[in-house]
Amino acid sequence: MYSVRNERIMELPTTAELFLVAGYVVFCMGLNVVALLISAFYRKKLNHHAPFLGFLLSLLMGGVFIGTILLKDGGDSAAILRTTSLLGCSMSSALSISGLYVSMRKAR
Repeated sequence: MYSVRNERIMELPTTAELFLVAGYVVFCMGLNVVALLISAFYRKKLNHHAPFLGFLLSLLMGGVFIGTILLKDGGDSAAILRTTSLLGCSMSSALSISGLYVSMRKAR
């Protein structure tokens, strides 16, 4: 007899998948560093308002995500922290880069 309980509903990601996602996050963190430097240039040289804290928040959340991957056995709390930090990293990065684009358009 076939039982639904024995079927795995959600499979855990493998180590290779986690490292590929970690590489993606590291690449996005590099883009955030470049955008942070552009924002600092706009603030210092042009005396124009540009987003700054969102990039730092994105870098912090990316670091937390990379840190949770290095945990051997974190359990459910590490998985929740990993998901939350990945979501926070991507959202703050997208909002900050959009804000930087808008501020750069206004400066021209």
